[in-house]
Amino acid sequence: MKRVILLLTIFVAYAFGYNYTGTWINKSESSYNDPVKLEIKGTTVRPVIKRGSKVVALKSKKSTKVGNELFEAWGFGSKNLVLYIKPINSNKIRVTEKKIYTNKKVVYTKTFIFTKKAAPVSIRKRFVGNYRSSGAFSAISRVSIQNIDGKIFVRAWKRHNGRVKPLGSARAKLYNNKLHIRWKRRNLVVNATIKGYNYNSRINRYKNLELDVRAKNLKNGLTNRQTIQLKRGSVKVPPRPIATPRANHPRPIYKKIKIGPVDLNLMINSY
Repeated sequence: MKRVILLLTIFVAYAFGYNYTGTWINKSESSYNDPVKLEIKGTTVRPVIKRGSKVVALKSKKSTKVGNELFEAWGFGSKNLVLYIKPINSNKIRVTEKKIYTNKKVVYTKTFIFTKKAAPVSIRKRFVGNYRSSGAFSAISRVSIQNIDGKIFVRAWKRHNGRVKPLGSARAKLYNNKLHIRWKRRNLVVNATIKGYNYNSRINRYKNLELDVRAKNLKNGLTNRQTIQLKRGSVKVPPRPIATPRANHPRPIYKKIKIGPVDLNLMINSY
């Protein structure tokens, strides 16, 4: 099976052209003036070489492509650095380095294996999902987190007289790997922080959340605080309102719902 996959990879690479675009990291042992990283976009290559305890990025150059292989040279007076790049599979390339010293008429050759750096994982997506509280006396019973166009929105529900009522929706900001939410209504200010834990790398999601709610009445200075543990689970989120036609009116009338800050005195009274 592995042999079949390897043959298919080679066939696709030669039939459609190998995609070198990305950042490649040297996984082999390197020494002074050896490349430790390659930044490639199309056929433009920018090597980053090792200089003692530091690294130096060389000038980006458009390399020559022959088949699926790339090669280019960088000159430093009497010394030239030539790189030959050849694909191994979709995540590995073989880089042959030739250091040519014209004054000494000497050529040093080394071969390195580079692996493709994985794309950065969006931390915002780790929070996305529906969560419910396991505590019977928690002020917040359910939370739904959505990622819309790169922006995080948090909807929350509370327990009140044995029933679950919506608190509303607010946009959250990501800071220090935590979500920060703020509601303000008249003399009431509520700040909430959501921290994720039990990360599942397979689905890129948190299994559990810790919700820290802090409320303050600006008029009398009273404060309330509660820490709530939330577990990922199914939450029935009400759908968006649909158009409802009105009698003797050719166009539908859309119901407006308020999704901004709500009266959070209900939440404070639940503490």
